[in-house]
Amino acid sequence: MTTTALGLALTWPGRVLVAECDPMGRRVLPGYMADRMRESAGPGLLGLAMAAEADQHGPLALDEYVVPIVDDGRVELLHGVRDPRHGIRLAPLWQRLAAAFAARDGDVVADLGQVGGTDTPHELLGAADAVVMVLRPTLPQVDAATPRLDALKGLLGERAAIRLCLIADGAYRAAEVERALGVAVLAELPCSPSDARVLSDGTRPRLTFKTSLLMRSLNGLGGQLRGAVPGSTSGVFADLTPRSAVPAVIGGGQ
Repeated sequence: MTTTALGLALTWPGRVLVAECDPMGRRVLPGYMADRMRESAGPGLLGLAMAAEADQHGPLALDEYVVPIVDDGRVELLHGVRDPRHGIRLAPLWQRLAAAFAARDGDVVADLGQVGGTDTPHELLGAADAVVMVLRPTLPQVDAATPRLDALKGLLGERAAIRLCLIADGAYRAAEVERALGVAVLAELPCSPSDARVLSDGTRPRLTFKTSLLMRSLNGLGGQLRGAVPGSTSGVFADLTPRSAVPAVIGGGQ
């Protein structure tokens, strides 16, 4: 999921923040950014949560807790918690973080991980302009998606902009998944493990990586996402793919 969120941000046309809001832990720092960091990563999301605890009424100093992913600063990262046991400290932060995302210049792609549990950041879901659930077109994942989509519709309303993104590694076609779940498929991403490992593990990219089918498909996903919610700059992605799987996308705030 985080891999696709990162890939989406790297192909985004303007300023964008990748926000790792999965209470189960971060992926970008020990993966893609492991050999690319040119400065201290700082305390990230946990540090922001601790600062919010200390000052419960002032505005969040969000920009003090993000780091650049690319040299020109166009793509930035708010890295998540390292230890899932710290996830409990994030719950009071979500509402204020949603407001900070909305007030920020640029777009936000927020990785929420696997939604449906008690630690799901409902406030971020409610503030998003679009919510995208990523899954493989297999019977187990379609089955698992059903109650989670029901929960999302209950939280956001039937008219909410909820879409699906499929990883093309399964037996069912997009139209079949749409009929089964009653939610439109926004895009399909190729199953391309070697290119995905560049984003997930920080492996050395091949010369044609930037023009690979995966990156071109992620660029297309971004276009579909922006077109699905004209004039908006926020979205959230939820994940049903295994942690070892090829990228999934997560949308974010503004």
